[in-house]
Amino acid sequence: MSDEDTIGDGDDRILAAEYVLGLLSPADMRGVEDRLGGDAALRSEVAQWQETFVTFTDPIPEVTPPEHLWPAITRDLDTPVTTRPRRFGLGVLGYALGGVLAAGLAWVAFDSGVMRPAAPEYQARIAAEDDSLVFEAAFDADTGQLALQYRTGGHAPGTSLEFWLIAEGQAPVSVIVWPDGSQAETVELPSDLTGQLTGAVLAISEEPAGGSPTGQPTGPVRAVGPLQGV
Repeated sequence: MSDEDTIGDGDDRILAAEYVLGLLSPADMRGVEDRLGGDAALRSEVAQWQETFVTFTDPIPEVTPPEHLWPAITRDLDTPVTTRPRRFGLGVLGYALGGVLAAGLAWVAFDSGVMRPAAPEYQARIAAEDDSLVFEAAFDADTGQLALQYRTGGHAPGTSLEFWLIAEGQAPVSVIVWPDGSQAETVELPSDLTGQLTGAVLAISEEPAGGSPTGQPTGPVRAVGPLQGV
């Protein structure tokens, strides 16, 4: 984002790019707009950046956002932010949940054409605290499908990564044993789980090859991410 030093360095190309992207402060935006009327070179730079950035979005199909999206955004903006670790008391998963929840969330932008929820109701970034393992997830309530996308990381030889859905106050439920080498998978969640996603967490544990032999996590927790409504 631009600051006074950036604007003062005489590089109008950078200034024009930041103007087109909306990265300038209100005062700096007004300064650029005041110049545009009499500065043909700056107008040219702005026009070139507008044309460049449009090419990035042209291939993306237009999607009408769901009606609940804007009310949810405005409600969240009016809600004070409070952050505190959750303790689920779930044995091997419990120790990991507090610190890793701070890993943050990213909008799920799936590279694979196999799945691309247009307007997911829930999304999550499932990550190790040091980002040594990262997956992303999006849940589509219309289809009941949880879309999972591999980003980075791996696991020890002779082991498998297993995904768990942890609803508040409930024991972990296995979602999928990740197929080695897969970049993206889609899982249809049972109907009894889809109603428990608010406040739920997705976790990944490292299990013996083929998955947990007990139906519950037995290996170390590698990554955790809270599901958040969109």
